[in-house]
Amino acid sequence: MSNVHSQPLESRRCEARTSLTATEVAKLRVVSTDVPAHSTSLPCEIAAGHEGDHLALATVSDGDELWWWLRWGLRVREVRQIDLCDGRDLDDPYLDDCLLPEGHPRPHSYHIRSDSAQPLPAPAPSFFVPPG
Repeated sequence: MSNVHSQPLESRRCEARTSLTATEVAKLRVVSTDVPAHSTSLPCEIAAGHEGDHLALATVSDGDELWWWLRWGLRVREVRQIDLCDGRDLDDPYLDDCLLPEGHPRPHSYHIRSDSAQPLPAPAPSFFVPPG
């Protein structure tokens, strides 16, 4: 497990957004009933200024154990299951876990803030609700 002590929130979320195609929605419906409509805008979940492809959470399945991500960029567009990063903020009173996929570019999700100049995203669908 990658345990990390707190750092100030220095990164903001990437501004890229995309929507699932009808084909991607159909593929995800095989594994989950909680799939956003193809017109739903999905945000890139990783920090602004990252290199490489964008990543957006598309859905979860198997009792929220399997997380399905849309990866897109100039040369690739794919939906695939990727386990969560094992990063954990030891200084957070609730031991905040990283909610990005394994192998993501740094920083961890708990060090990414929304840009204050941007409106906050709409409330997440039920499949984004963390267990607990």
